Amino acid sequence: MSSPEDTLHLLILMESRNEAEGIVSLLRNSGSATRVHFITSLEDFSEQLEAKSWDLLIAEEQANGLEVSTLQHQINRFNKDLPLILINREVDLIAMETALKRGACTMVPIGENNLLVLAIQREITHLRTRREKRSLEVRLRDAEKRAQALLESSRDAVAYAQDGMHLFANAAYLQMFGFASVDELEGMPLLDMVDSSGQNDFKQFFKKYLAASHQTAELNTIGVASDGKLFPMRMTLSPATYAEERCTQVVIQSSEKNTAVEAKLREISNLDILTGLHNKPYFMTQLEIAVDNAVLGGSRGAILYINIDGFGRIRANVGIAKSEMVLVEMAQALRKHQPEGSCLARISEDIFAITLHGKSVDQTLEFAESIRSHIANMLFDLGDRTITTTVSIGVALVNDSSSNPVDVLQQAHSACYKVREEEDHKNGNGVALFSGNQAASSKGSSASLEDAVTEALKLNSFKLSFQPLISLRGEEIEHYEARFKLPYHGDAMSAGGVINEPTISDTLKRKIDRWVILNTVKRLSEHQHKGHTTRVFLNLSGPSILDESLPNWISVAMRAARLPKGAVIIQITEDDCSRMLKQAQKFAQALSELQISMCLSRFGCSLEPMKNLQFVPAQYVKVDVSYTRELANNQKQLQDLLKSLHEQEKQTIVPMVESASTLANLWQMGVHFVQGDYVQSAQEAMNYNFEEEGSF
Repeated sequence: MSSPEDTLHLLILMESRNEAEGIVSLLRNSGSATRVHFITSLEDFSEQLEAKSWDLLIAEEQANGLEVSTLQHQINRFNKDLPLILINREVDLIAMETALKRGACTMVPIGENNLLVLAIQREITHLRTRREKRSLEVRLRDAEKRAQALLESSRDAVAYAQDGMHLFANAAYLQMFGFASVDELEGMPLLDMVDSSGQNDFKQFFKKYLAASHQTAELNTIGVASDGKLFPMRMTLSPATYAEERCTQVVIQSSEKNTAVEAKLREISNLDILTGLHNKPYFMTQLEIAVDNAVLGGSRGAILYINIDGFGRIRANVGIAKSEMVLVEMAQALRKHQPEGSCLARISEDIFAITLHGKSVDQTLEFAESIRSHIANMLFDLGDRTITTTVSIGVALVNDSSSNPVDVLQQAHSACYKVREEEDHKNGNGVALFSGNQAASSKGSSASLEDAVTEALKLNSFKLSFQPLISLRGEEIEHYEARFKLPYHGDAMSAGGVINEPTISDTLKRKIDRWVILNTVKRLSEHQHKGHTTRVFLNLSGPSILDESLPNWISVAMRAARLPKGAVIIQITEDDCSRMLKQAQKFAQALSELQISMCLSRFGCSLEPMKNLQFVPAQYVKVDVSYTRELANNQKQLQDLLKSLHEQEKQTIVPMVESASTLANLWQMGVHFVQGDYVQSAQEAMNYNFEEEGSF
């Protein structure tokens, strides 16, 4: 509502049509041109969301048989940036607080017209700011690409055209075609730059370029200068913005060089060598084009993030060479399903991605499900054996609410991860759609999070998982690390996310720690009674270090579960130890007297990491993940730290191991234990087969 000529596209859900008309009349009288749709059903609302972009939803909490929570679910499902203003007969603070937690922008009493207009003006201003920000991000990316292209190919002839007509050309372009100034060229068709013998081919080429949502395309043809001179040329068309208008960038290179060889080299540089699919850089370029077209042109699409379930286990079982055969067969299967005009790529070792254009949400999910089903029923022939596998597929929509390509890819990744959080898909083999911004914003409510933690403690609804630690020195005892997650707003919040949230009280953190200890001890007891010799690392938060009664409580819980000494290893972070060194020393002494081992985790980031071990003599030390991440570029730093720890006879653990090369390097360094998704991700059960460690 920044100016009278702006049109407000409004959705209304109200029981009384007359009252709804009153709101529309109010908006028009306030100077806003308004286009309104009255919501009659959930199907109607979904169709409107998918068909076009809306500026605002005004709704009663319940009207026409619909609850506003159902509408919010659909908004999230379609990943729409659609502000919601609730109107109620009566408004109290509790009702308003609940509404804001669920994602509403505000709540206004019916009849408070001035307040309603102010609320609408504010939300529309914010919405248009967000849209302008997205548009500016697109234009900025476009400007950077154009500037970079011009910088890298300053000898090339460059022009900009709209609807096939020249807008602008640089000096090299003018010289190539024999024009003295841009004025001579302005308004001239691109077709006139092509010799008559190639004009039919150019028309077909340009038609396909437009039909493919202006994706970058190339054509080798014959150019004609103003004096009639003919010359071979390569014409590259790509989407651009010139003078704030969407247009086409035209780059022309004379084909005196071997253009066929150059084109082949460029094509190869965009491919994944193993599978022959496109690679991640090329995929991100195509995704960027899709996002730009959605934000500026209103097109719609989606991406599928396809992750092979348990690929680390497959590689461990069949070896690297044969696991690559799985990837090749997977690529061939996906290529058969690839829709025309889409981009299929391998973007990571065991992850594929597909862009889709113009499909509805339901069509996208049906397509994803068809891929999932096909893969689940495939037999992968590895020569001397046949295996099966499954995939988890995350879907993220691309529309006018999309921010940037990296965020869209992250959304699809998050949706893929969500598959394995669902009750029936612990091992994957499912499809999940990323739910939009308002669901995420509702998670920002600290009061809601504290309530969720309290409720989870009351209902015993935290989710435990266990990740194995693999001995590189022939240790026969099984080792796991226990972790927990909090079911929260239909998702699962990690232990770190809960414990590191500053609004969660120390008392609640201590209660969480005791819940994890008690329930892990029970699970460990059941596991050991099945004949396993197992130890479990248990993480404690900082507040628990100050709990002087906790060590004895742990010992009592272990005795009650009939667990032997050493079955539980208490793990605290180096940061907590450094901040509360005296208390940590006292806590460690109490554990030692009870014959309970201790581990310092996230080790090696303090100014004097070895100093902590003088006061807190932990038997195990887990180095910080930053050492693993930097291993490829800086092995000496980790080697020096491990050498110091081994001299003090500490059992060393390196986390986040995600490749065979990393594992080999750590083995050479003498590490005692490794942990990471390359071995196995955290699972609900302690189900790792330690007898197969030799395959690593």
